[in-house]
Amino acid sequence: MNGLTFEHPWFLLCLLLVAAVTWTRLRAWPASLQISTLRTVAQVKPSLRLRLRWLPDLLRTVALSILVVALARPQIVDQEVLSGEGVDIMIAFDLSGSMNAIDMSADDITALQAQGREPDNRFEAARKILKDFIHHRKSDRIGLVIFGNEAYLRFPPTLDYIRLLNALDALVLDDGRRSQDNQENCNNKCTINGAGTAIGDALNRAFLRLDKAKSRSKMIILLTDGKQEGGRMDPLTVPKYISSLPDKERVKVFTFQVGSGRETRLPALDPLTGRSLTDRFGRLVYQRPERPFPIDPALLRQIAELTGGQFYDSYNAEKFAKDFKDLEKTTFSVKVKVSRSELFFDWLVAGLSLLALELLLRRWWLRVFPG
Repeated sequence: MNGLTFEHPWFLLCLLLVAAVTWTRLRAWPASLQISTLRTVAQVKPSLRLRLRWLPDLLRTVALSILVVALARPQIVDQEVLSGEGVDIMIAFDLSGSMNAIDMSADDITALQAQGREPDNRFEAARKILKDFIHHRKSDRIGLVIFGNEAYLRFPPTLDYIRLLNALDALVLDDGRRSQDNQENCNNKCTINGAGTAIGDALNRAFLRLDKAKSRSKMIILLTDGKQEGGRMDPLTVPKYISSLPDKERVKVFTFQVGSGRETRLPALDPLTGRSLTDRFGRLVYQRPERPFPIDPALLRQIAELTGGQFYDSYNAEKFAKDFKDLEKTTFSVKVKVSRSELFFDWLVAGLSLLALELLLRRWWLRVFPG
């Protein structure tokens, strides 16, 4: 993108002075000569020199204006957007059962339901934000690891955002319902068993995928609402290993503590049928969980610090959206290369040339007598 700018734009105010001087000269009363009759004068045809007697004044005005612009240092600015080769990103997405929780007060839930809407749980709020994040990427390869009581790769790093978004849409969160015959399988055909929060396993799978990537910049975005429960690997094993690597080989981990225990509610379930309870208007009923969901912000902060990333305490959906925008703004900001081409000399030569032409005409061809 190109554009004209000035290094010292305040000099342009001198154009007002040039305009004022020109206006004053134009307003000056011209010299006159009283004669008895115009009959003889009317028969005299003005020469070319007479017709161009205004030209030196015009040239001087234009020349002074050009010199003023030259003093303001005009420059052509060329801006080049540097997209680079993109970033390799692995998203570690928590699908534990506690992601069914709503982080909203009872009054706010009632007000939302009065508008005919139901609040998003942690999982739905995070999925919407992730989809919006992916929509704004252009050259970044993005992969997805999901985890509950275990972790596995859902999608390897890719530029095929359509298929990645479809994979996100296809995720089904464990709603906690189980049959009496099999306590391992969820009744709602969930994507992964949500009885645990295997943070360490998720980080390990995400890091192993990025370790094979050849891009210069790699990062993991960890979204979880709980502390380490289940899984085989300690959650600090991978971050400590990353911290031991040379700076160029490190993978930054950005951690999000989604939700808190301040205003946590879950959809109420009928103990007999296992179905969600609704009121007489067909709206879902929410209640406090029987036990608080354990959180571990200190662990997530330590993971981020060890890897050079950043920790976000996203205690509700609104704060989560704001934090994710902050991540995009600071980490994925557009880099612009700016170069400037000086026009000062060209304008200076043009102004001095017109000024020399004006003096030449005034002293020679359009000279006025007496001089």
